Amino acid sequence: MKLSKRDEKLLAVERLKATGRLASEIAHELNTPLGGILMYSHILLEEVPENDSRRENILKINKLAHRCKIIVQALLNFGHREIPQTRPVQINRILRNVIGFLEDHILLRNLSIETYLDPALPRISGDENLLEQVCINLIINAAQSMEGIGTLTLRTELAPDTKRIRIECSDTGCGIDDNHLDTVFDPFFTTKEKGKGTGLGLSICHGIVEMHGGTITAESVKTKGSTFTVFLPVAHEEIDD
Repeated sequence: MKLSKRDEKLLAVERLKATGRLASEIAHELNTPLGGILMYSHILLEEVPENDSRRENILKINKLAHRCKIIVQALLNFGHREIPQTRPVQINRILRNVIGFLEDHILLRNLSIETYLDPALPRISGDENLLEQVCINLIINAAQSMEGIGTLTLRTELAPDTKRIRIECSDTGCGIDDNHLDTVFDPFFTTKEKGKGTGLGLSICHGIVEMHGGTITAESVKTKGSTFTVFLPVAHEEIDD
């Protein structure tokens, strides 16, 4: 029996709630071991001399553990849909920081990364850590679709209505089937091989963008690549009356 649109919506809401509870449980389980990794990495940093060659690797462990903590927090936010702690932020700076952070990632080493960031881009009101997570997820997702070889293009600009900024992440990867485009943001949906994706990355992006009053869409051509476009509202103090 075909469900009515109302019933489909109610079913989707209930499924999202159940997914949120599962995401929260996973996040709580991960918090304890991550806390231990951070604690012991800090102890090692205190014990290892500044000129010790091992110190750089310990710093990377510490930095990546912090990144995992942010991902866990994003899972918690996905589960609870808490209001983000917003302040005026510059998305171009967030993108540059993310690119710098990910430049040593094995998936990005052989990619050609092209950036077209509007230097006059106004600030948005957002939670910097959460928006950073959106950028990381989109970039990693694009790199995975290209299997580490291809061109990643990042673009920012002011939308024609001047009340939103536009962020575009494009790749030359495998693309997405037309019948999957409507479900790429669903929790735990993934087209990747088993063990290569959780199906949470794009769902988390969708949740964070929505929390910021924005939208995210996907366009794709099979075997040609995909483009993910995010619109976020400009901070009120940046809008000319």
